[in-house]
Amino acid sequence: MKAEATDGPGGPNHSMDRASAIARRLERLMAREAARSGGRPPAYRELADRINRLAGRDVISRDTIRNLHLGLNQKGQASNPTVETLDWLGRGFGISAGASYFLDDAVAGVVDGQLDQLEKIGGLRQALGKDEVVSLVQRASALSDGSLRVLLTLADNLRKLEQDAAGRKAGPADRT
Repeated sequence: MKAEATDGPGGPNHSMDRASAIARRLERLMAREAARSGGRPPAYRELADRINRLAGRDVISRDTIRNLHLGLNQKGQASNPTVETLDWLGRGFGISAGASYFLDDAVAGVVDGQLDQLEKIGGLRQALGKDEVVSLVQRASALSDGSLRVLLTLADNLRKLEQDAAGRKAGPADRT
């Protein structure tokens, strides 16, 4: 009976699940930022400094961010941040939903979908910066649906061939 009482809201399993969800979402945000900035996620101190500048006061420390990222505090217990801390953490990544992103699965799903769309738009924007891509899009816009499907298949095949060729050039030792 005692186990049932502690597994409900506020119990240790609920706290661990919540801390794990926060840690997973923070990891996704850091990975997205790393992908945009050349592969390096923000250091905890950099992130804390950014958030504190945004807030105009000290609202979070690098240790708090580390604990949230790990899902545990220094005592090995589930991290238990305030709503204000999570609000500022979300804002530090440009998420206006703040704490709701970390605490509500439905909100997180919507925000993650929006972030996926923004990444796609960013990739498209980068590709359109090349004159050859713009020229190809202009020419393709006059093609029939059937011809567009053939063009897409051709582009996919060419990309795969180039990736395979690049993998062979790297050699087995370089791929690990």
